Amino acid sequence: MTDTPDRPTLPDALKRVLPAARWERVSGGQSGAQVWRSTRFVVKVQARAPHAVSLQQERERLRWLHGRLPAPQVVAFEVEDGQEFLAMTRVPGIPMSHPDALLHPERIVTLLARALRELHALPIRDCPFRQTLDVTLPLARERVQAGLIDQTDFDGDRAGRSAVSVFNELARTRPAQEDLVVAHGDATLDNFILNGEFVGALIDVGRLGIADRHADLALAHRSVRSELGERYATQFLDLYGRALLDDTKLAYYRLHDELF
Repeated sequence: MTDTPDRPTLPDALKRVLPAARWERVSGGQSGAQVWRSTRFVVKVQARAPHAVSLQQERERLRWLHGRLPAPQVVAFEVEDGQEFLAMTRVPGIPMSHPDALLHPERIVTLLARALRELHALPIRDCPFRQTLDVTLPLARERVQAGLIDQTDFDGDRAGRSAVSVFNELARTRPAQEDLVVAHGDATLDNFILNGEFVGALIDVGRLGIADRHADLALAHRSVRSELGERYATQFLDLYGRALLDDTKLAYYRLHDELF
């Protein structure tokens, strides 16, 4: 089943629920999924693979988020010929990483801090998904053993290191306690949609679950620093709340992300 340059090839079940439309291929992102959008819908297509975040996981989390925080609504999900297809509504707005959004850095860091505080305030007793270290470290080990880690993509201060050495450091320096919240799991600027003066939606939520708040804050801080510089990265942490932060954990979860 091969997509053409101008439209995705969809299973019959999805064709029945999605109206005929002009589809646009969306570039960017690191999830491994192909993403297409029309004026009203978004379709993700991804091969099923071991040790990877599945579109089925994303579907489950989107359904759980519905009515709690803004996110796309699931339209349909299908599996055919070893591929997953997730259709969802397209939310209005642009990613916070979009050049037009980055023209307003004060607004970006304010809204990002607010969105993460709102997400992290959800009751963890209501969340059925776990991304705590007792879940993610065994998965990281499996990914390392399976040779799935791109060691050339490590952050600059870890350039030249092996995935094994990174995992060993994670295991050796594991925090004694986790400050558990409902976390996004991939809290970069790409995954927060800006709609005017509001965060219009959370997207790419396949890793959402109960985890230490620093799993989100480490990636959000790094993303802001990369796009806007150290000044605004520092301001983001101030706006989120310095009293809740542990610099050692921020460093730990940046290391953790190297294996995902």
